[in-house]
Amino acid sequence: WISMDKSNQGHNFQVRELVELSVLACLSFVLMFIAFPIIPLAPFLTIDFSALPILLGTIMFGPAGGIIIAGLKSLLYWFVTGASIPNLIGVAASLISSITLITAYWLTRKAFLNSKTRHFFTIVLSMTISLTIVMSLLNWLFVLPAYMSVLGMHLGIPLNQLILLGVVPFNLIKGAVVGVLFLLAADRLKGRLEIK
Repeated sequence: WISMDKSNQGHNFQVRELVELSVLACLSFVLMFIAFPIIPLAPFLTIDFSALPILLGTIMFGPAGGIIIAGLKSLLYWFVTGASIPNLIGVAASLISSITLITAYWLTRKAFLNSKTRHFFTIVLSMTISLTIVMSLLNWLFVLPAYMSVLGMHLGIPLNQLILLGVVPFNLIKGAVVGVLFLLAADRLKGRLEIK
């Protein structure tokens, strides 16, 4: 793992920072392809672990750095898998999901410095609830209606039931799993990461 070295100043530090951002973005991009469904009712919703490098980058570079990593990952994925409107809808939703997790962590990041279990629970709970609310509203108001309009997709059940029985439990599980894995990884790397 590459750690930040504040003893390097000026141009060398900027180059190292760009390299680290790029490496994390590429790692996040690769992890997007390791995805699997977890809710039978909504098999198009797949969980992946591309948010982990993004969140670790947030620790290193702050929320702006995390958003840059997420943006680079999203652009790379969109171009590689096909620069189409339907693909853009999914990529945009993934980007918003990442930004939601970044924001939730950043607002509760002081708890990360305290190793007590209850403080870790605070971060995971914040990430899980934030992700569930934001992505449920996004799917209800934009993502699924956009897919239905652009692709002519037909739902087997009413939209509100799909949100309640598919999108909500999916994001509850995703938020909890990603949050726990992120904190476990970050805790092990705490001594090697420069925490913002």
